[in-house]
Amino acid sequence: MASYATRTSIGVSHSAEHRDGHCVDCGGLLEAGVLDKMPLRWCPRCLDWKTGKLIAKEVTLTPPKPPACNRIPCIWRYFKDVLVYSAISMYEARRFSYAEANRNKQILERYRTGEPRPETLWQAIHANFKLSCPICRKYNVDPMLFRR
Repeated sequence: MASYATRTSIGVSHSAEHRDGHCVDCGGLLEAGVLDKMPLRWCPRCLDWKTGKLIAKEVTLTPPKPPACNRIPCIWRYFKDVLVYSAISMYEARRFSYAEANRNKQILERYRTGEPRPETLWQAIHANFKLSCPICRKYNVDPMLFRR
């Protein structure tokens, strides 16, 4: 499980990796097997236990906590947190679907792993826009998207 939190109270509560049956190093087909309860498979070409190539990493986000008071500033802060949460959730769902649909194509590693994730509302809106634009997805030259 990854530890991750945005500037708000949104964080990752669970993550899982979806991998195919090909070796990361040689590209050969892996044989089924489990080594010490780990999801490793035997590669007959490399003669070693390997994981498959990463297709996509899925994460579940924890929703923001409800406001503790009934004052306008508390409700406004909660409203902003919900907007950020829904924009980041939309990005994660679209990113995962995009990586699954392009499992055999060369795509940016950020869409497979999900790292770095957007942290603010602007970053989440911008990431969703870039994910829907084929030229932006391919070249990814915008320095304002995520912190370095």
